[in-house]
Amino acid sequence: MSVKSTVAVAKGRIMDEVRELWQQAEFTWPIRGGSRQLWFPATDDQPGIIVARARDVCTLVARGIADFGVVGLDVLEEYPDPGVMRVMDLELGRCRLVLASKDARWPEGPVRVATKYPAITRQFFQHRGHPIETLGLSGSVELAPVIGLAPYIVDVVDTGQTLKQHGLRVVDTILWSSARLVANPGTWRIRPSSREFYQRLKTVIDRKAEDIS
Repeated sequence: MSVKSTVAVAKGRIMDEVRELWQQAEFTWPIRGGSRQLWFPATDDQPGIIVARARDVCTLVARGIADFGVVGLDVLEEYPDPGVMRVMDLELGRCRLVLASKDARWPEGPVRVATKYPAITRQFFQHRGHPIETLGLSGSVELAPVIGLAPYIVDVVDTGQTLKQHGLRVVDTILWSSARLVANPGTWRIRPSSREFYQRLKTVIDRKAEDIS
């Protein structure tokens, strides 16, 4: 059966784990070390890859440019797109989205929070009835409490070492995240051949789960 599908993959920290998954599913990983090429066309027996910014993955899938996408749950929650289906947890790129500060205490009264995730942050505090001001930053969020820009941050952590290096501590965990496979609903319904790609990945993930158990 043909696996001629195109997959938009979020660039960044999950790419190495996605490459390993590809190879375990017996696909050829087309991206060579140091390559800046962003598009690798599909063949009859190999899926194509589009390397994209995380927040653009769902747009590419919803518009039919890519049949599937690989992106973190944190991004899906921050930029929800009704034009895609969430079809599988790939169990890669595990991390958590946390509220952090210097003293690890819950804020008292209105507070400013620096983050790359303003929508998730506002929702988190609104559920608790706590007034906040969100300050959007695109990088180096952990610097905000250090330089006096904002006493609290909401950011993704993996090992937590970056927080420690800046004297920050976790106040609360907002979201546990991992990479998800999303699909274009039309492709999923009318092109059964696209399921071969999905099934190959699922077989690998199921096998890992069996090994753990």
